[in-house]
Amino acid sequence: MDKEKGLKEYIKDVIAHIEEEYPSFSYSGSNDSAILRNWYSMQIPLHFVLLVLSENPPQGRFTLSDIDKLVRERFKQFTRKEAKFALGSLQEETIPYRKLEKLYTIVKSILLELEVENFSILERLEKLKKRESLKTIEEELINLEEEFYNLIIERSPYTAECRYLVREKLKPYKFYWHKKVYDVTERALLKNCLRKKHGIPEFTLL
Repeated sequence: MDKEKGLKEYIKDVIAHIEEEYPSFSYSGSNDSAILRNWYSMQIPLHFVLLVLSENPPQGRFTLSDIDKLVRERFKQFTRKEAKFALGSLQEETIPYRKLEKLYTIVKSILLELEVENFSILERLEKLKKRESLKTIEEELINLEEEFYNLIIERSPYTAECRYLVREKLKPYKFYWHKKVYDVTERALLKNCLRKKHGIPEFTLL
């Protein structure tokens, strides 16, 4: 199923089920469509939306704009718990494809926390599950890790703090190290700092 068709079916299903369960729901057209597109990109399933509504019944007439923030925050909390469990059990996992699934869960949680709209990294991680060659998967994971850190460096609220700490640490070497060596070392230390801040695992199945 292509993404556009999947989105249309998702929008249709969410609206139909909420209207069935909550007669006070009013679909507001373009505003709610934008919200549904965002939920779809975040991979928030219909049953999760209905669960949030059942636990927090709307009072009076409502649109998706009225529940959007609640649904997104609850989903972030849910993925955060999943990621914490995945991170805690990642090192003990011995089956490569289960390890890949745990990595996917952690990356998804971090992207949601940083409100990144581009989920192409998740899509590529998903495709790796269908690859049979572990060597090919490892090579692709190296590329994905660099792209992921580019996103983290751009969006993380800790980037400025980490960059300052790294540059202070490297200050004694700045004027006599070759620029390329300095730049590579700075990026490696910056990645390590952000790894600790966000709980990012190694992108490897080994």
